[in-house]
Amino acid sequence: MTFSVSGYCKKTGMVGVAITTSSICVASRCPWVRAGIGAAATQNITDPSLGNLMLDYLEEGLSVQQTINKVVKEHKFINYRQLALVDSKGNCASYTGSKTLGTNAVSEGDCCVAAGNLLSSSQVVQAMTNNFFRNSNLPCGITFEFNFDF
Repeated sequence: MTFSVSGYCKKTGMVGVAITTSSICVASRCPWVRAGIGAAATQNITDPSLGNLMLDYLEEGLSVQQTINKVVKEHKFINYRQLALVDSKGNCASYTGSKTLGTNAVSEGDCCVAAGNLLSSSQVVQAMTNNFFRNSNLPCGITFEFNFDF
């Protein structure tokens, strides 16, 4: 099981990623953030090179959707990957490959995108984007609780 939320704070202009998983070493393979550029999550049978690559494409001026499209078009084994991307303006895009493991889903919300695989329910990611929006008035760095009732 892995699920993440990548988001943009309208108050501060900051971006970030929160991720949890049953796999070891996820912190060194999946979340990628670059100040003033964006935040990316690469998950499911990961390719760690894709995170910085997505941020490089954003920095070069591609939109979030153009970035996702370019990565999907140019990389082998992409059907095993899940990608989530938010830029420094709050625009979001995502990709879930056809060979992503188990129950999987993506939800794009206001200034955030959540993705998950091997989930107990596809509703997990929708709950995450709903909570991100519901708590957007909190200062950055304040933790909020997810309640999954399904």
